[in-house]
Amino acid sequence: MKAKKRVSGVLLWVLVAVFGLGSVAGWSQSDGDAGTQNVINELGGSAKAFGMGRAFVAIADDPAAVFWNPAGLEYIPRMSLSLFHSSLIAGAAYDFIGFVYPTLQFGTVGLGYARVGSGSDIPVVNEFNIQQGTASYDVGELYISYAKKLPYSLTGGLTFKFHRQQFSFNNAVSSGIGLDAGLMIHPPWQSALFENLTVGVRIQNLIKPQLKLGSVSEELPQEVRIGLAKSFPVGVGGRFTFALDYAKPELGPTRIHAGSEYHFQNLGTIRLGYDQSNLAFGAGLRYRFMEIDYAYGNLSYQGDFSPSHRFSIKFNLSKSREELIRLAEEARKRREMELVERTKAEERARRIKEHLERGQQYLQQKRLFDAYAEFQQVIVEDPFHKTAKAMLDSTNRLIQRSLEERQKQAIAQAVDKELARENQRLVQLHFEKGQVYLQKNQFTDALKEFILALERAPDDPIIQEAINTTRRRLAEQVHSLVVKAREEFQKGNYADALQILSEALVLAPDDPKLKEEVTSLANRIKVQQYVQQALQLYDLGEYERALSLFEEALALDPSNQAIRNYLERARKGLGAGKEEMDPESERQYIIGTELYLKGRYQEALEIWKKLAEKYPFNKKVQDAIKNAQDRLRRTQQR
Repeated sequence: MKAKKRVSGVLLWVLVAVFGLGSVAGWSQSDGDAGTQNVINELGGSAKAFGMGRAFVAIADDPAAVFWNPAGLEYIPRMSLSLFHSSLIAGAAYDFIGFVYPTLQFGTVGLGYARVGSGSDIPVVNEFNIQQGTASYDVGELYISYAKKLPYSLTGGLTFKFHRQQFSFNNAVSSGIGLDAGLMIHPPWQSALFENLTVGVRIQNLIKPQLKLGSVSEELPQEVRIGLAKSFPVGVGGRFTFALDYAKPELGPTRIHAGSEYHFQNLGTIRLGYDQSNLAFGAGLRYRFMEIDYAYGNLSYQGDFSPSHRFSIKFNLSKSREELIRLAEEARKRREMELVERTKAEERARRIKEHLERGQQYLQQKRLFDAYAEFQQVIVEDPFHKTAKAMLDSTNRLIQRSLEERQKQAIAQAVDKELARENQRLVQLHFEKGQVYLQKNQFTDALKEFILALERAPDDPIIQEAINTTRRRLAEQVHSLVVKAREEFQKGNYADALQILSEALVLAPDDPKLKEEVTSLANRIKVQQYVQQALQLYDLGEYERALSLFEEALALDPSNQAIRNYLERARKGLGAGKEEMDPESERQYIIGTELYLKGRYQEALEIWKKLAEKYPFNKKVQDAIKNAQDRLRRTQQR
C-alpha cells in the first residue's frame, strides 16, 4: 500500500515489513509515495511452490492454485485438502488451508483461506517515542475459485476473494472484494518442442480490493505473472520439470522466478528453485492418501525475511477424476445391462403370457396342434412353467388320441390289416419327428416330416393343422430374421446383417421377396465396403485405386450422389500436381499457410478453397484443404 501523508506518530517497521502497511489507524510509515506490496499477496500456501522458487503459475497443481493460478484447479485429479504453515518474523506467521472439488462435467471448484497474523505484543509509540500500548495485526483472504477447460487447449479460472485487515490498537477493521484471473495453455501442436509444455498467466487483483483501515483509502496493487513449465521423462517412471515465471507488479521491480523438480515413480520428489535472488530447496513424499512437501529458503520480499523451513500437507480425499470416469462408465454399462436384462425379462414375460393365452384360445376352439405349438413356445421360454407343461401334455394326449382314433378307423376299413398297421406306425413316427423338429425351431425338417405323415394319412386334420402351423411359424421366424438383419445394417454391422439374411434364406429358399431383399442388402453392403476401402486409399494418396473402387460402388448404386462426389475428388487427386499456380495465387497460398500456422484454420481453409476453384488439380492445394479440414474437425471434437 502507499502512504499518502504524515500523521501523528509511527508504527514499528515490523508492520511495514510483514504486512506492507502504509497507513494504519491514523499511523503512517513516512511521507511520500514509496509503496509496498502486501505480503499475503506474495506467499501462496504451498511448500511445493516455495521449493521451486515460486515459479508456479504454469504448474499450480495443488489446492494453493486458488492463489497461484485458478486455471490449474482443472488439472487436479481428485478432491484434495491442503494445509500450510510458515513462520515469518517478529512472531508473525502465515497459514493457509485449501480445498479442491473436481467434477466430471462442470469444471472444478476451489476454496481457500490465507491468514498472516502477528502476536499481540507489537509496541505502538507516538511522535515523542512514548509507548501507547501494544497491538496485533491480522490480514486474511478468503478464496472462492472456479476453473473450466475451454476450446483450443485452453483452461480458464477465476478467484473471487474477500480481503480483510484488522488492527487491534483502535479496533480498526477494513475489508474489500477482489478478483484474480488465470489461464493455462497446452499447445496442441505435435512436436518435441511443444510436448508436455504448459503456459500459464495470472492477473492478481484484476479487480482491486478497496481498503480503509485508517484515515486513507487505498487499494491492493495489481500484478501480472506469466510462466511456462515443461516436463521430460527420465529413465523408468521418472519425470523432470522445469518452470520459469516472469512477474510484473504494479509496485516494485520486475521479478524472475525459476524452479525445477524431479519426480520419481509417483513416490518422492526433490526440488531446486531460484527466487529472484535467493536459492530455494525442497522435497516431497507421497504415502497412500497423503503428500507431504518441505521447502527451505528466503522469501525475496524487500530483504526482510531470513531463510526458514516451510511445510505443507495435502490429503487426497477421493478417487482421481480418471478413476471416477472409469467407475461412472462401468456403472453406466451395468445400468444398461440391467436395463437390457430387465427389458428382456419383461419381453420374455410378455411372450409367455401371449403364447399361453393364445394356446388356451386354440384349445377352446379345438385347434389342438395350434394350441400344442403355443404351449411348446412357452416351454421354450420357461422350461419350468408348470401350467404350460401340464397343458402341453394334456394337448399332446388329445392329439395322439385323435390320431389313434382315425388310424383305428383306417385299419378297420382296410382290406390288408397288417399293411394299415404299418402305415399307422409310419404316420406316428413322422408326426413325432415333426414335433421334435418343431420344438427345436427346425421348421424345414419339421415340415418334411409332417408332409410325409400327410401322404400316408391324406385326410387327417391334425396333420394338416401341423403343416399350417409349421408354415406360419416359419414365416414368423423369417420375418424376425429380416427385421434383425435390417437393424444390424443400420448399425453398420454389414457382415452380421448378411449372415442373418443368409440364415433366413436357408429357411425359405423359394421366397422371391426374401431373395430380392438379400440381393439388395448384399449390394448395399458391397457399396459400403467399396466406399470405405476407397476412402482409405484416397487418404493414402493412392487415387487411381480409390477411383476404381468408387466406380464399382457407383455401378452398384448409380443414384448415390455422395459416391459421385467422392469419385470427383478422386479424379482431382489423380490429376493433382499437373497445374502450376500464377505468382498471385502462390502469394495467396502462402498467406493461407501463415494463417494455418497461427491456428486460424477456418480463414486458411477459405483462402485455399478459392484457390481450389481455380486450380482443382493442384496437389498441394488439395492437401492443404484436407489438413485444414482435419484440424478443424479435431479441434471441434475436444
